[in-house]
Amino acid sequence: MASSNPSMVLSRCAALLVLFAMAGVLAAAASDSVVGSMTAGGKTYKLTHVWARKQPSLSDPSKTVVVVLMTDGPVPQNVLDDKFRLELTNIAREGKLHGVSVTLGLDKKPSGTGWTYAQEFGGAIVNRDDQQTFQPAVFNDTRIEGKLSGKGSFGDQTWSYTADIKAAISTLK
Repeated sequence: MASSNPSMVLSRCAALLVLFAMAGVLAAAASDSVVGSMTAGGKTYKLTHVWARKQPSLSDPSKTVVVVLMTDGPVPQNVLDDKFRLELTNIAREGKLHGVSVTLGLDKKPSGTGWTYAQEFGGAIVNRDDQQTFQPAVFNDTRIEGKLSGKGSFGDQTWSYTADIKAAISTLK
């Protein structure tokens, strides 16, 4: 017969709650995905990680934008949490990361500047909003899904990307 020891029952309940919470976090993370690639300086990189966050526009703090970051590898949490994500340039300069950052207005259109991160460009170059396109499937306060693409040049070097994304939208703290 099973024990009815109250502390054992509480322990099991707490363990179950932790498992359910972890399952929810994993399910949310698993639903974030990017399928695509970027080319920088003639080299192609597969995009495998995506993050999206809502924040005040850097050029007009009265406006809210969504910044989407797509990379070929994981990004440290402290870098993701940084408002300007300046360390991404150093990581890319070292050849440890390649990616694209795109800023979207709440009107679902590219807004302001984004970045292409690649060692081929000395770390990072600016992307203008007119060099990006977004075809939204879902765009609301908590989720973004759709197709992002862009292309441009820096001197005689070219860059391009295309990606299908699905991501939960966090808020800059």
